[in-house]
Amino acid sequence: MTRKAERASKPKAADPETRRPSRALMLGRWVVAFSLLASAGLFPNGLAAAQATASQGTSTAAEAAKTDNGEDLATIIQSRSTNTRAYNVVIQNDGSATAEIGGATQQFPPGTVDTKTLRSLLAQVGDVSRIPIGFCAKSVSFGTKTEISYAGKTSGDLQCVRQPAQGGDQGLLQASESLAKFVQTTLGELKVNDRGLSPRQ
Repeated sequence: MTRKAERASKPKAADPETRRPSRALMLGRWVVAFSLLASAGLFPNGLAAAQATASQGTSTAAEAAKTDNGEDLATIIQSRSTNTRAYNVVIQNDGSATAEIGGATQQFPPGTVDTKTLRSLLAQVGDVSRIPIGFCAKSVSFGTKTEISYAGKTSGDLQCVRQPAQGGDQGLLQASESLAKFVQTTLGELKVNDRGLSPRQ
């Protein structure tokens, strides 16, 4: 038999490319395997982490949308005294504010409150419930209490910001004192009519 005939009689080796599964087929196999493992609950932590990440992203986007839409930034809470009523001042991101006393309100237009400074002070303090508060003497009849609510937290009486007896965070103390002064100045400038407001429209 000639060499030409021998080569012709030998089976032709399969092309390596034809033996190799296509990328689409391999991807399909991975998808099927992933689905089976997920349905069997073999890696719930990974799925939970992915869901938590997606939820956090949605929450962050929602908070950013609130800021852009001029929604509430913080609320100042003023207690009553013998001759004044308690009221809240809701401050919005655009500098507008609404004083609320029972069923009555007093409106202040955008730009009334310096929200740039307020936002900076709140960021420095962070959790307003951590503002250091101490004892301060007040009149039983005419003394009031001033608090601020921000990011789901409420401070103690901003009229009584004090350095704790055993020391503490000096940065937090200074930021708290600046915030307390800003709040008192803002209330003085707003001149909320806490003795009698017009009924809510």
